[in-house]
Amino acid sequence: MVTIRHCLAALLAGLVLAAGAARAADCSGRFSAGYRVLQLDSGRKVAVWYPTAAPEQRPLQPRPSHGLASRVARDAAPAACPRVPLLLFSHGWGGCALQSIFLTEELARAGYVVAAPDHADAACAIGSDEIDLGRLRIDRSFLDPASWNERSEIGRLHDLRAVIALVAADRQLARIADTDRVGAIGHSLGGYAALALAGGWPSWRTPQVRAVLALSPYALPFLVHGRLARLQVPVMYQGAALDFGLTTSLEGPQGAYAATAPPKYFVKLAGGTHFEWTNLLCNGTFDVASCLQARPNAALIDRYGIAFLDRHLKGRPGETLDSAGPGLDAYRFQLRQDASARR
Repeated sequence: MVTIRHCLAALLAGLVLAAGAARAADCSGRFSAGYRVLQLDSGRKVAVWYPTAAPEQRPLQPRPSHGLASRVARDAAPAACPRVPLLLFSHGWGGCALQSIFLTEELARAGYVVAAPDHADAACAIGSDEIDLGRLRIDRSFLDPASWNERSEIGRLHDLRAVIALVAADRQLARIADTDRVGAIGHSLGGYAALALAGGWPSWRTPQVRAVLALSPYALPFLVHGRLARLQVPVMYQGAALDFGLTTSLEGPQGAYAATAPPKYFVKLAGGTHFEWTNLLCNGTFDVASCLQARPNAALIDRYGIAFLDRHLKGRPGETLDSAGPGLDAYRFQLRQDASARR
C-alpha cells in the first residue's frame, strides 16, 4: 500500500534530484576538483583541473616540489554539465604548473577547467620532486624592459596555444571545456604571457582569450612600448604591499593599471611579497582547505579572482567586485572609458 509517507519521500527525492540536475545544468555551485595530466609534443606535461561529481581522494603528504597536499579526484569523469570556460595558467619564471594549487584547485571547484603547462624554464616539474635551477634562462634582462619584443619568451605563446588544442582534442575534457571562451591567468613572467595573449604583442593575440587575471605580472615591456591601452579584454591586476619589484609598476598615474583600457581592476593585498601567489604562502598548512582558512591573502586572491572570471567569462555580476572587502590594502576598478576610477 502506498502511504502518505511514501508519497512525501518520493516527492522529497524528486526535489533533491531536480536540484542536483539544475546544479549540473549550469555548473553552478561547488564541485569536487578533478585532476589529470596531459603531455605536450615537447614532452613537458600539462596539469588539468576540472569540475567533477566524483569524490575527492584523501590527500597524500605534500610533495617537496610544490609543498602543499593535493585533494583531488584523479582521472575522474568531468561533471555532466554544459561547457565551462577554459583557463590557461602560466607559471612564474622558475616556477611550475603546480606552484599555485590553492588557486588552480579552487577554480575547478568553482566550475572552470584549468590547464597549466610546465614551461621550458620550470625549475620544478609535474610528477617530479627534483628542483632543476639549470632551466632558469631568460631571453632578455628583466632590468631592460625596452629591449623586449614580440619574440621575447615566445615559447610560452607556443605552449599556451598548444594547450588549447590539446584540451580540445581530449575526448573527456572536450565535453566540458569551452575552448572558445578562454581566460588567461599568469604569475610574474606568466602574467607577461597572459597580457601578451590579450594583445600586448599583436602577433600573440589569441582571439579565444576573453579575460586576463594578471598576478604580480611583469608588465613593464608593454608599459614602455605603450601597448596596454590596446588590450581588448577585461584585465584584473593583483599586487601586494611588499612586492616592491612588480606591484610598484602597476600603481600610480604612470603605472600599468592607469595605462590599461577598461574594464580593469586592481587588487592590492595587505602585506605579501612577490611570491604571495605561490604555494609558499601556504607554508605551515597541509592542504588547500587549511591554507585558505589560515592565510587571509590566499582567500582574497581566490575570492577576487573567481569573481572577476565569473563576471567576464560567465556573465555573473555578483557584488564582490563592486567595492573593496576587508583585508585589502587597496582596490580600484573602472568599467567604462568615460567612468572615473572607483576605490
